Amino acid sequence: MSKKIIITGHSKGIGKKLAEYFVNKGHIVYGISRTKSSNKKIHQFKCDIENSKKIKEIFNKINKFDILINNTSISSFSKDPYKNFRKIINTNLIGTFNCCQRSTNHIKGGSIINIASINAHMAFPNNPGYVSSKGGVKSLTQSLALDYAKYNIRVNSVSPGYINEGMSSKSFKNKEKKKERLNRMVIKRWGKAEDLFGIIDYLISSKSSYVTGQDFLIDGGWTIKGL
Repeated sequence: MSKKIIITGHSKGIGKKLAEYFVNKGHIVYGISRTKSSNKKIHQFKCDIENSKKIKEIFNKINKFDILINNTSISSFSKDPYKNFRKIINTNLIGTFNCCQRSTNHIKGGSIINIASINAHMAFPNNPGYVSSKGGVKSLTQSLALDYAKYNIRVNSVSPGYINEGMSSKSFKNKEKKKERLNRMVIKRWGKAEDLFGIIDYLISSKSSYVTGQDFLIDGGWTIKGL
């Protein structure tokens, strides 16, 4: 059955792959991003998700929808550590909250999926803004799952590991970093956007009707690796 799906950050990386996947499956896809993709089958809106007022206007235009996938994310913005931290938090965490909060009048009996990260579970060096934002997204997911139950909205998150596109693509193209990260993976390959399709298909379907407030690690075993 066709669903109306909103995907933020749909114009590149994982978001682009998700948008194309759901369009090809016959769903109606609305994309929200600062830039547009070339896929004319996607109903697109240019918007920075920090702008809560603009998000409200877009959601009012779309009216009713079934699924919200909060995928928009940045990992760096400025060499100034204070500006960098604030901008990452504003985009990744506050922007995600804006979209979630504005959706409650439009989703009924639907599902919100927030894209978090393995950084929600582990501290990586030299990027406190990103680590904090993704830890915040995971906690926000749990909090909103509790709060949005009254709207019959389920809220879950997906935490990808190293995916070979989007913000991890630079590491993937760097031979040394690619090998270093591969050595830690239990499943000995880098992830692909397609590796996320199964869990997201599950979370938007009635098969997950008893699942809310959960985070799903899709990381090739990265976070369980011990000695």
